[in-house]
Amino acid sequence: MGSYVRMLLIWIGLLFSVYAFWKWYSPIFMPFLGAFVLSVWLEPLVHRMERWGLSRAMAAFVTLGAAMVALLSIVVLLVSVMVTELAQVVKTLPALTLPVERIATRVLFGWSQLRQVLGLNPGEWHSQLGSVMRLLESILRTLGNFLVHLPDSMLMLMVALIAAFFMMRDKEHILQVAVKWVPPPIRPYVHHVHDDILAGALGFLKAQGTLIALTTFGTMAGLIFFGFKYAVLIGVLAGLLDFVPYMGPTTLLAPWAVVAFLSGAMMDGVKVLTVMLGVALLRQFTEPRLVGQNMGLHPLVALAALYFGVRLFGPAGFILGPISAVVIKVLAEVLVAPPGDIGV
Repeated sequence: MGSYVRMLLIWIGLLFSVYAFWKWYSPIFMPFLGAFVLSVWLEPLVHRMERWGLSRAMAAFVTLGAAMVALLSIVVLLVSVMVTELAQVVKTLPALTLPVERIATRVLFGWSQLRQVLGLNPGEWHSQLGSVMRLLESILRTLGNFLVHLPDSMLMLMVALIAAFFMMRDKEHILQVAVKWVPPPIRPYVHHVHDDILAGALGFLKAQGTLIALTTFGTMAGLIFFGFKYAVLIGVLAGLLDFVPYMGPTTLLAPWAVVAFLSGAMMDGVKVLTVMLGVALLRQFTEPRLVGQNMGLHPLVALAALYFGVRLFGPAGFILGPISAVVIKVLAEVLVAPPGDIGV
């Protein structure tokens, strides 16, 4: 009975600790969490440069600098193409919106007739319209908050980059100091916890990054192949939608295909549907392999972690839920039973 109560208290303590960290303390430590993730991802390159004869500090500096240059180059290239495409969209916007306006007029006319037949209260329509306006206001407020906090974001980015450099340069010393703060009974399992959390949590992040890249560049490639304009802009939007649970590129491409069919451009609709289905099949084929191999969780546990993560933390729970499940699993293996006795 005593061992059961101890195990129950450990599980409750782990769940509450992880929830409290993400809920209240993660914004404070976010630059250092980002630095830790970046240093772990770049560690293989640092190690390779050390074998080439560079010192640890120089290898860390060159690797971090090269990674930032590569990332900025990709961002600048995508942004420049997107700006060009946005300028073209603005010029051709009236011609692009004309078919949508015609379809919307027919739909609204049909809705008006249906409302009269069903005897619906006109106030309900105004209430729904008000809900849409409130949603638009919320989006604008979010954009405004982002612009207001942009200086803070730049400060966090600079702190994360500097911290990542020191983490890569002084990796062994930091690990030695960290071990000293761990309670003595748990010290023999520190490397087990470290390796399993990295393999699970960072493997999940790597898998999600790969899937988002597949969505972005797969959508771009499909649209370019079929000769559509604004392929880069739409591909980036599809990738951004992939961050939102239960949405993805379908919420962008499916309405486009419907508008194309309703406006009489049947072939364009078929092409858009082909791109959408191609990206979806690519993800369905790739996702189980990537996520299953990297998380180390039972599919039911991973699904529950995703659901409760989204319920507790909103869209961010799409990432935080599975990562928290991996951390709790690894810590429970050490605190509740010897490593290897528990598998979830």
